[in-house]
Amino acid sequence: MTSILSLLVNRASRLADVEPLISLFLFAALLAIFLTAFRQSNALAGPGNSSLPWTLYRNFNRLVWGIVLITLMTFAVATLRSYLRQSVAGFQRTHGRVTQANYDAVQTIWGSEQTQGELNMQIYNDEEVTERIESEDLTKPAVLRKKMERHFVAGNPFISAHHHVTLKQNPRKKGSAYYGGYETDCHFTWKLKNPADAPFKCNLTFPLPADGAMYDDLSATLNGEDVLPRMDIKDGTLTITRDLQPNEVMDFAIAFKSRGMSSWYFQVREPREIRDFLLTLTLPDLAKDKLDYPFGCMTPTEIRTTNFDAGSVLTFRLDHALSNKGMGISLPQLPQPGATTNAVLGEAETAWLLVFAMLTLSLTLASVRFAPVFAILFGIATAFGYGLVGDFSDLLFGFWGTAAVILLPMFLVLTFLVRKLMREGDGKWVAFQLLLFGIAYPCLAGLDSARQTLYLNLCCVVFLSCVTRLLVKRLHDSPSKESDALAIGLTA
Repeated sequence: MTSILSLLVNRASRLADVEPLISLFLFAALLAIFLTAFRQSNALAGPGNSSLPWTLYRNFNRLVWGIVLITLMTFAVATLRSYLRQSVAGFQRTHGRVTQANYDAVQTIWGSEQTQGELNMQIYNDEEVTERIESEDLTKPAVLRKKMERHFVAGNPFISAHHHVTLKQNPRKKGSAYYGGYETDCHFTWKLKNPADAPFKCNLTFPLPADGAMYDDLSATLNGEDVLPRMDIKDGTLTITRDLQPNEVMDFAIAFKSRGMSSWYFQVREPREIRDFLLTLTLPDLAKDKLDYPFGCMTPTEIRTTNFDAGSVLTFRLDHALSNKGMGISLPQLPQPGATTNAVLGEAETAWLLVFAMLTLSLTLASVRFAPVFAILFGIATAFGYGLVGDFSDLLFGFWGTAAVILLPMFLVLTFLVRKLMREGDGKWVAFQLLLFGIAYPCLAGLDSARQTLYLNLCCVVFLSCVTRLLVKRLHDSPSKESDALAIGLTA
């Protein structure tokens, strides 16, 4: 018994930390039940023996009965709340459950996030020098050793860089969720010049955007000549070495198709003056209002819409600039299977607690016979209704179909029963709250997450107004009747 009470107290404490307002409403409902049970037991006991031992005995029995009743109510709340959580978790487990493990698996199969670096050009000259090493023993001759020293040429060889990238979304499914994948068609072109008036050598190094990615239709041309067979592929880069003539101008181009996940990012990593730079990023299936950029990115110079506003073209233009900021795009979050149902069920627990607290307090204040029993039965029906929404969401055309066929008819039946249990005026207000808290609140709060607190506070205002109306009405109708348990309990 102690362990059960300890468990209930711990759950109540956790609920108070997460939902303090609803915890207060539940506490008020349980307090109303306790006072009603206590005073009704006193009224039913009659005058009886007025001796002190007998009075203490009767009060002890009433106290135990009240404690047992609220313990049973608390246990019912905890049990139904656990059922509701399991139902929601079961739906979320099979609909749109995004996990890091699945995301990593998709990256392994499809491709990872791509970070494209700019071409690097090193201009240098190798010179053979002789190094003289003197021996510590003066009787021995010095050792001469020849070695090559590399001297790099200072200067900026980049005249212009014009890049065109087309990125199309291609979502990938793993488990029960979709992950943002894409396919790219990249074309990079540069105009380069030897800044020196003497012949040198150069290394052209192009970094590939991701380790282990797939690159299709790969091509590399230098002054119109195919140089891909002469390029070395090492450490995730494409490298070619060639001789440079004095003041030689070169046109270098690389193109390929690839694929990745979540974001695409381009950055000029080498500290240099950026001249006549143009990056055109075409997004044929990403509308302007859904654009988002990776961390550390600059905003585009120009954004144009295409495909009847269904696509966008981002233009990044720089000239005589110094910057290490990146350029790119982050894909938006994809709508997951059962997203609407998942969002509404995410608020079902809060909605159910509001409904249970409202019914318990309203039925008790209205002096409905067996109010705790009816509150528990209505709570079971409501929790079961939310569970059916998750079960039938895939069979009845999503949430709205399930709500029209199952959820709304069930709540209409409950409102009809409530109006039969209570007097006409009181029953209408309780039925209105039942529909507001049970259907309107989870739909609004789930589908408009930015205003969840607003909807909850409005529901709490309605709750307080209706409960105050009931309380004032009961105190006004029968302020002096001993049989009105709650009125006597509150005025004692």
